[in-house]
Amino acid sequence: MTEYNVKIGFWLRAYDGFIVDAGSDAEAIEKAKTAAQTAMTLVAHPEHIDLDERREGIIAFIDRVMPDGWQTVIEDVAFDDDRIHPVADDAHVGQR
Repeated sequence: MTEYNVKIGFWLRAYDGFIVDAGSDAEAIEKAKTAAQTAMTLVAHPEHIDLDERREGIIAFIDRVMPDGWQTVIEDVAFDDDRIHPVADDAHVGQR
């Protein structure tokens, strides 16, 4: 039998938090948006990662293991229909 190396990728839901001081609800929303954009650029670990909810899986690649290395068989193979970022069907965009 031939051996294959399979690498998958998927999304995990992560949660982080912070405090904003604001004079009104509207100001709190705007400050939260700004702070959230900054938080999304950080490389530190978030407060919580939900490991039970893996979403939008893809097989990043399948490589055949050869005596002299690996040989790519295929890349970017969707295997589920749990799409966080669905591909728009151009024929139905904007239609009701």
